[in-house]
Amino acid sequence: MQPQENVNEATLDLCSLWAKDTGYSLLDHSLDVVRVTETVCASLPFPLAEREKIAEVAKQLAALHDVGKAASGFQDVLHGKQRFWHRHEILSAAIASQVASEIGGEGLLAIITHHKSIPSGIVQERGEKCLPSNELPFLPNNIFQDMVSELQSNQKLLTELLNALSKTLGANWHSEFLDLDAMNLHLLEGGWLERLAGIGQREFIPKEQRRFASLLRGVLITSDHMASAGQESNIPLPLPAFNERVRFHELRNKLPLPFQARCGETAGDAILKAPTGSGKTAAVLLWAAQNQEEHGRLFYVLPHTASINAMHQRLRKIYSNESVGVLHHKSASYLFRLFERESCTRDAKRMAEIVKGLARELYHPIRVTTPHQILRVALHGKGWELGLLEFHNACFVFDEIHVFEPLLMGLTIATAKWLKSLGARLLFASATIPKFMENILAQELDISASNIITPDPNLRGDEEVCNKIRHRVEVRFGSLIDGLARILDEIADSDETALIVCNHVATSQQVYDIVEQQFGSDVMLLHSRFNSQDRARIESDITGKNPPRILVATQAVEVSLDLDYGRGYTEPAPADALGQRLGRVNRSGKRPPAKIVVFDEPSNGYLYDEQITRKTVALLRNVGNLTEQALTEIVNEVYKEGYQGEALKSYQRGLCNSTINGFDDEIIAGTHRAWVEAVIENSDGQIEVLPVNGFDEQGNAYSILNQFEMYRKSKSYLQAKELLVPIRIGQWWKLKSEGTIYYNEKFKEWCTTLPYSKRKGLDLSGQVENIY
Repeated sequence: MQPQENVNEATLDLCSLWAKDTGYSLLDHSLDVVRVTETVCASLPFPLAEREKIAEVAKQLAALHDVGKAASGFQDVLHGKQRFWHRHEILSAAIASQVASEIGGEGLLAIITHHKSIPSGIVQERGEKCLPSNELPFLPNNIFQDMVSELQSNQKLLTELLNALSKTLGANWHSEFLDLDAMNLHLLEGGWLERLAGIGQREFIPKEQRRFASLLRGVLITSDHMASAGQESNIPLPLPAFNERVRFHELRNKLPLPFQARCGETAGDAILKAPTGSGKTAAVLLWAAQNQEEHGRLFYVLPHTASINAMHQRLRKIYSNESVGVLHHKSASYLFRLFERESCTRDAKRMAEIVKGLARELYHPIRVTTPHQILRVALHGKGWELGLLEFHNACFVFDEIHVFEPLLMGLTIATAKWLKSLGARLLFASATIPKFMENILAQELDISASNIITPDPNLRGDEEVCNKIRHRVEVRFGSLIDGLARILDEIADSDETALIVCNHVATSQQVYDIVEQQFGSDVMLLHSRFNSQDRARIESDITGKNPPRILVATQAVEVSLDLDYGRGYTEPAPADALGQRLGRVNRSGKRPPAKIVVFDEPSNGYLYDEQITRKTVALLRNVGNLTEQALTEIVNEVYKEGYQGEALKSYQRGLCNSTINGFDDEIIAGTHRAWVEAVIENSDGQIEVLPVNGFDEQGNAYSILNQFEMYRKSKSYLQAKELLVPIRIGQWWKLKSEGTIYYNEKFKEWCTTLPYSKRKGLDLSGQVENIY
């Protein structure tokens, strides 16, 4: 990237001032960030006047954010002459306060915190990286003047840099009057850099200013990262033409079904209830097309990594690769595999890191993500300012809402209320949402009855969806393990494919061993105790052109995998979970009703609530042919009491979260709450471990630890991380007490000596706690 042509002749001298240790000049980088900032601000989902107000200040911040790097000490670090220097952004803010004082405290706060948070004081968040207090000019025992002295040795170059930037921007800066001896940060005194209650930002800085400072910080950080990644010319991308693409790709240019058409005509917040395989995704996207506003983004929210990856690839086919981003805690690993498979770059690892970063920022107008990434913003977690920029006037689709546990449901509804205050529009979708949950959403979010959409049995097209009989249900006494011999005989006597769903990983491994003995390579196993590499391979195989005849799985099979088996056998589970499992058998309903066998007792104890599970099984006993309407009635009957006891308390705790409900009042610009990641993302209680040894698909032993070390030595860190396997915290404690797990100081990872197999995953020797 080259500086603009109107930069004066001092450019050649300024090339000696670097912004990066790669020789990337400070002038070039600053101008690149300015150009990206202009593009970012032009595409913000705000009214024109507000976009222009943000852009007017943000462009100056972009030009000045790194000028403190002109200090001789910082340049010596970049040129390899010394190892450490001080925070350049403190000097940058001090310079900006002299030459462009009109940017105010909000702008200076954005500059000084574009890498680190405000000083920690005595309430630093765990893991938060903060500015050192001793480098600020108005705090005791500071070394600020020592830092300034290193600017003085490069003052001529600094002045030339400021003149070049000022001329390019057409700014009225007064760099010739720059007085390094008088540098200060007085505009940031009086609370801006203090977080302590009683003397900090919330008491002394109006919330409107704190909010504006946060918006500026989000723009500056985003633009800096994008420019540094070389993503200047083509981002952010415009939104694709939603309606036409959905009709072409999802509907194959056919007329939509009545319920799909209703979604496409519905303005505002809505609830969609439609069976798996009925065209629910097309209906959702038609709603998004109807509700999209200028510059508004689309966030497609799903609860599990596997369903996110599947939806990401589906939406890329509809809207183009460049329009759709993916964001979850393993998105870098997923993107690495995606880019590697498509051979779209020689450096897939580097590209995955870049795209992961851009997906967090403003690159993709469509984002497929987890609810935790939305909650991270609402709870002021790391990077929350970027969400504050994007969430205005966006469309949010919360799919598979029925699987949200009570705390997550409460937090999500609280967040949805806040999103509505930003002009966002919301759609909640599910194949099996209980009536009580539907009522909660409608009441709390003021969704009218006319915007609760479901196929209408009185309308042609919808009638087929409602009355279609995809499954013939039989409830058998005993457990799946006890009835396995009969299952195998039935599969052997049939030419149909079969899905066997277990509630626990240990059970699925036990079943797989028995089934594999009889059917060999016609059997595959899917659960969550595989590493990322092997799970991706298995999911690719079972959704490919030649899937295995028999799939043994846990409830991992429930999450948006496009499977269509001929018959199914399952352990007992609540009606909504069973509905998802059944959706992977005779998916489209084009064949005669498929045989579904539900066992009335679990093989290794109850995974779900025992009372709800038993009630579900009892209601299924005399059903026989199961229509979607009958399944809906069973779901409503099972959950008719709604949240009770501890579940109700958890839901209310989330719904009443004070940080979300008082979002603007709680803003402390230049900070984030690092605990959010631990509380929200790890709410499922998982930890990742590295098996020491394993067996490949042919049963040959190999060292996973050696493979991990080889990846690290070649700096293939993403591939190394893909060898880790998730287990429950409770399982981790038990294995630790048994001595089968230990901490590897060299690699900073927990390792286990328990066996790992590419076909069976990690064997925890009979433990029955399941991981999703």
